[in-house]
Amino acid sequence: MIKARSVLWFRRDLRIHDNAALDWACENSAAVIPVYIHSPEEERPWAPGAASRWWLHHSLALLQNKLADKGLTLHFYSGNSEELIPKIIAESKAGSLVYNRLYEPHMQDRDSRIEKKIEDEIEVVSFDSGLFFPPGTVLNNQQLPYRVYTPFYRKIRPLLSVSQSQQYSQPSSGCSKVPESISLSSGLPLKSLALLDEHSWHEKLASHWLPGEDRACELLDEFTDSAVEHYEIERDIPAVDSTSRLSPYLHFGEITPQQIYFAFWPLLEGERGAGASRSAEVFLKQLIWREFAHNVLWHFPETSTKPMNPRYKKKFWRSNKSAFIAWSKGETGIPIIDAGMKQLWETGWMHNRVRMIVSSFLTKNLGINWLDGASWFWDTLVDADLANNSMGWQWVAGCGVDAAPYYRVFNPITQTRRFDSKFSYIDTWVPGHAVSDYPHPIVDLASSRDEAIQRYKHYISS
Repeated sequence: MIKARSVLWFRRDLRIHDNAALDWACENSAAVIPVYIHSPEEERPWAPGAASRWWLHHSLALLQNKLADKGLTLHFYSGNSEELIPKIIAESKAGSLVYNRLYEPHMQDRDSRIEKKIEDEIEVVSFDSGLFFPPGTVLNNQQLPYRVYTPFYRKIRPLLSVSQSQQYSQPSSGCSKVPESISLSSGLPLKSLALLDEHSWHEKLASHWLPGEDRACELLDEFTDSAVEHYEIERDIPAVDSTSRLSPYLHFGEITPQQIYFAFWPLLEGERGAGASRSAEVFLKQLIWREFAHNVLWHFPETSTKPMNPRYKKKFWRSNKSAFIAWSKGETGIPIIDAGMKQLWETGWMHNRVRMIVSSFLTKNLGINWLDGASWFWDTLVDADLANNSMGWQWVAGCGVDAAPYYRVFNPITQTRRFDSKFSYIDTWVPGHAVSDYPHPIVDLASSRDEAIQRYKHYISS
């Protein structure tokens, strides 16, 4: 049987290892044509933000080199995928299109339209990727989607143990059988995608991050070798480097949850003692929370732009441009809020505990729409992920699934005492917080909390 050529469509699976689409293409094709299409218009209103584009640019450059080492040329395109894919297939004379699936509903719809357009002419092969289980496959006993995390975790955890320990015995080697390489004349240079902003803000991210599959694997090794043992106790302390920093690598598919689980398996089985096992389980719960977020977006796609609870529509929120600017710049006069926002601006990342504190302050003390905060995070976070970002903000604002109770307002002062009592984190990002001329808070914490609770009570009872 003569094998056909395959167009291998990379999206958010920017890796060589544990890549089912790449493996299939290499095993079943006479020639492989890897492509990446930059199509921000198809992702609106959530086209990749500035920090994400910076990461994407460098990750693509590294992937291009890794594929070149295997004799494959990564082709770049910019424009409408529904128009470009048929043209690429025609130029390459390919007999198959291969890709790993995306799960955002609007991206699924786009992929379905492309498949229907070409399925009579060529073979379309797609694989699940990026999650433990495809969204929509883990349902409650009534065959309905979960709206609360804990029951979802209890359902998925035993399934995970069985499926991953038995079926995922070893990650794939990454295109061990290299087919013929073909270069198309229609491809563009990577820089033509214009992923990097003209504004120089993103340049400083390079001093904090190294995108790419290799660095993801290094971080996983470092985390499982040492930091994970302290994760249960130290994960909420922002001054301590006790988190994995794997979130952007997971988002761009430079590493998979399966690879992490495989690395964690000895710890979960108690190889390094009960403490390490508990910490590994706590971290695993974060991966399953990510899984939960993607399931929520799958079943309730409107939650990326609308509150799950219709009581909290636009009229519930206040408009306060000056307060929002002060929040975004880290100039609220509340040290831990300012520290978090300055960490975000400087590094493209913020400690998760601090994310909850600054989100609560914006939505409850200031009463500003969670979507405004979600949009700011979307543009400035290197790990901006639509499912996580949407559900996280709605959780804090009290308007989403499994949301924090309306009366839960994170007190920045109390949070500082609990998690940064020596001001180590705050000193790092706002070293002048203790001086007498440090700005006064833009809002009184006690009265704004009381006002927020009354506002929530009013809308709940109305």
